[in-house]
Amino acid sequence: MKPVKLIMQAFGPYAGREEIDFRQLENRTMFVISGKTGSGKTTIFDGISFAIYGRASGEERTGSDLRSQFAADSLLTEVSLEFSLKGRNYLIYRSPQQEKRKERGEGFRTITAKAELYEIDDSGERKLIAANVREVDEKVKEIIQLDANQFRQILMIPQGEFRKLLVSDSKEKEKVLQRLFHTQFYKLIEDKLKHQADELAKKVESGQKERAQLLDSIEPATDKMSELLEQDPRNEAAILSQLKVDIDFLSEKLVGMKEEIEQQQNARDELTRNIHQTKHIIQQIARKDELEEEKKGLEARTPEIAEKTKEIERAEKAKNLGHQEDLCMQLKKHLDEDVKRAEESRITFINHQRALEKAEQQWQEENGREAERKEAADRLNKLIALRESVYSLDAEKAMLNRLNVQVKACEKKREALSAQSVQIETRIEKLEEELSSLDRWQQIVYDEEKNGYQAEAQIKLIEKISKITERIKHLKEQEQNQQHLTKEKKEGLEAAAMNVKKLEESWQKQQAGMLAQSLIAGEPCAVCGSTHHPSPAKAHADAPEKEEIEAAKKVSAQAEKEQHEAARELARIQIHLQKEEEVLNELLQETKELHLKVDWSNIDGQKAQLVSIQAAAERAIQQANEKLQQKKAWTEERNRLNVQWKELRAELAACQQEELEARELYAGKQSHVDELLKNIPVPLQQKEAYEQAVEQAEETRQRLEEQLAAALKRKQAAETALAAVEAGLQEIQSTIAQQKERLDAERARFKQLMEQNGFADFKHYSASKRTEAELKKLQQEIHSFHEHFRSVSDLLKEFTESLMGIEKPDLASLITKKAEIEEQIAAKDKERLALNHLISNCQRIVGRVAAVNEHLQDLEKDYSLIGHLYEITHGKNVHKLTFERYVLAAFLDDILVVANERLVKMTGGRYTMHRKTDRAKGNAQSGLELLIFDQYTGQERHVKTLSGAKALRRHLRLLSAWRRSSSNMQVGYRWKQCLLMKGLVRLIPNR
Repeated sequence: MKPVKLIMQAFGPYAGREEIDFRQLENRTMFVISGKTGSGKTTIFDGISFAIYGRASGEERTGSDLRSQFAADSLLTEVSLEFSLKGRNYLIYRSPQQEKRKERGEGFRTITAKAELYEIDDSGERKLIAANVREVDEKVKEIIQLDANQFRQILMIPQGEFRKLLVSDSKEKEKVLQRLFHTQFYKLIEDKLKHQADELAKKVESGQKERAQLLDSIEPATDKMSELLEQDPRNEAAILSQLKVDIDFLSEKLVGMKEEIEQQQNARDELTRNIHQTKHIIQQIARKDELEEEKKGLEARTPEIAEKTKEIERAEKAKNLGHQEDLCMQLKKHLDEDVKRAEESRITFINHQRALEKAEQQWQEENGREAERKEAADRLNKLIALRESVYSLDAEKAMLNRLNVQVKACEKKREALSAQSVQIETRIEKLEEELSSLDRWQQIVYDEEKNGYQAEAQIKLIEKISKITERIKHLKEQEQNQQHLTKEKKEGLEAAAMNVKKLEESWQKQQAGMLAQSLIAGEPCAVCGSTHHPSPAKAHADAPEKEEIEAAKKVSAQAEKEQHEAARELARIQIHLQKEEEVLNELLQETKELHLKVDWSNIDGQKAQLVSIQAAAERAIQQANEKLQQKKAWTEERNRLNVQWKELRAELAACQQEELEARELYAGKQSHVDELLKNIPVPLQQKEAYEQAVEQAEETRQRLEEQLAAALKRKQAAETALAAVEAGLQEIQSTIAQQKERLDAERARFKQLMEQNGFADFKHYSASKRTEAELKKLQQEIHSFHEHFRSVSDLLKEFTESLMGIEKPDLASLITKKAEIEEQIAAKDKERLALNHLISNCQRIVGRVAAVNEHLQDLEKDYSLIGHLYEITHGKNVHKLTFERYVLAAFLDDILVVANERLVKMTGGRYTMHRKTDRAKGNAQSGLELLIFDQYTGQERHVKTLSGAKALRRHLRLLSAWRRSSSNMQVGYRWKQCLLMKGLVRLIPNR
């Protein structure tokens, strides 16, 4: 970033507008800003820092404190900075929160902080890319990729701040160098190797567990396998070899078992065929007995069938008489209907006589009301004569009412306009107050964002510490178990080695005894060549065989291998535990830096409290942003309301003039209406009342005439209806007499026919009647009986002939014998299935263990490389430095080489700066502290021990070396200019 132009207004000691054009420096790389105390040197750098980040260059000054006390109240504090970055030009404008005198009234109102960011193209045209404080802050961080603290620490460093960088410990210096040289990539390599090593270790452990589980799942089929499985430790090779032998043994056993099952199944099938034949014979004998019983039952039903045959004959005769019975019943029904109609006609005749008498009486009454009809006609004529006066009065009243409404409307409109004017004035004042209060909400956004970020960081840190604490606890348990196992393996190795030693000594003594037996006095020994044999060795009867010694050596070698494997696993666990503890220490150090005191007894409650703080901060930020977003709307509303207020005042004056004119017209029309009211009766002065009176008079006259006509019409209708009813009654009575004669004749004929067909009376006839369905059912029953009787007789004859001379067989003994064979087959088959499952399981285990062993070999080969690389990058090396810290130390060494070239000249060869290489035990994150070597004393000491002048020279040399080295490296920063000001140093880089 390179500054182009800085403009400050009412900022710091500058009461007016101050413009600084950095283009006048042209290509100069270093220059000095000088002046008296308080003349505004530091303010230039404050202006640059405030324009970019909204903060001053030092920690003791805030943006809101930078307003000039000498500036006029009407002049706002503003800073604009034009700068170039990566070949692109930008213009940033900021103003802090400040007080401004109100345009109307007394006092001040608070102006909120503002910020705008523009991009300037080659033609000089500006393009807005951020319009408020939050957007500008985000966009600046995106463009420059540094926050305010990093900017001050790396690019704009006061002497005191630069001293902090020089004397800080390795961890603080690492943060700056990481940002400067972009070494996060090397840290990612460390993390990647750690992740891969951990994953490989987990896979190896998982494979070993799977192999152990597979061996545990073996079901021993022989005593040899049981012995191998009970051994501790287990001999995997021997177990797998024996497992293959067991599979062959079980397969042979399975073949023999299948042959036995097949023989038993053949015997069972033969018994099944015999059982089926026996069951068939027994069923035929039982069926013959059933047919004999059934035939006896059918013979017993013969009288019943004969009676049902006679019942059918009687039903047929009764069916032939049904037509005559229906005819008599139909005639009786018609006669009853005619008698009923005659009675109804007689009652109707009496009712019509009464109606005629009533109609004649009503006609006489209506005919006597002639005087009422004449009076109604006279009243109607009088009302019609008043029609013109009433209608004129109504129109005048309507005009009077319209004028009255107009007066009231004008009055109401005037009051509404007055109230609206007051309301707008109140709203304008309220908007002024709201606009003044937005500054407080802007400060809330800043504060709550800080609280939210801090709470989020603390939550993540607590979660990391909780997870890694659990892993450390688990690893310590593994370490304890592995230590116990390693101790057992070591003791087993010592016992096996001692056994080998004893066996070898015994075998050597036995060999010496055998040689001693072949010695001859006076002849040389085959071993030592001596001819004198004072004490020859004796042979041992209990000496071991050579094979026994070899077997003991194999056991010792296996024990040694297992002891090495246990020790290697223990070392792996301890390395993993050490890594996790180092990570935990780093996380605990972060808690101190974040000023976080972790309450391990209530970790969940503390996390919940931090989550609550974060949520509260987000809600407060959202509420504040909602308030801040209303600023533009409130400003527009205030301007719009000012225009409305002026328009309302003009409209109110016009409304008052209109109200005065309407009142004058109303008074003139009122006098004319009073004159008309004197000539019209009070009840008829309203048009509606008049029309209602005319309508009622017309209705009364018309009603009287209609009542007379209706009475005459009812009298005539009653006379006609009475004559018609009388004629109908006479006709019905004649028909009834004829129906009675015919019914008597048909009844006599029906009795004659019953006697001819053998029915004693009507009851006997009625009982003999059957429906078509009942007749059909009886006929079907008789036919079915005869067919069934014939079928049973034929079947009985057939079974009797086929079973002649056959005895009933013994079925129970055959079934019992078959059940015994099936039980034997089921037991054998169950045993076969278990054996088959055992063989399949053993084959699966053999294949799976081989695959697991092959996979474990590949994993162990990979882990030997990845794990070794991770240990080196994590500090397990001759330098005791992590990979990233090693790279940073190399960069720092290059800077110190350049710095010492000039420091030696400035100090007359007395001082040189060196990087501290010795570290505390286990601290792989050190190695960036700086030491001064004093040629006068021949000793090293910390840089913070130098005096002020010496420290300043050291600062300048290191600063120059910093600038030169970073410009030569691909670090993303290239130093173009250096500004020196009264002991303060500012670096203006071009990134």
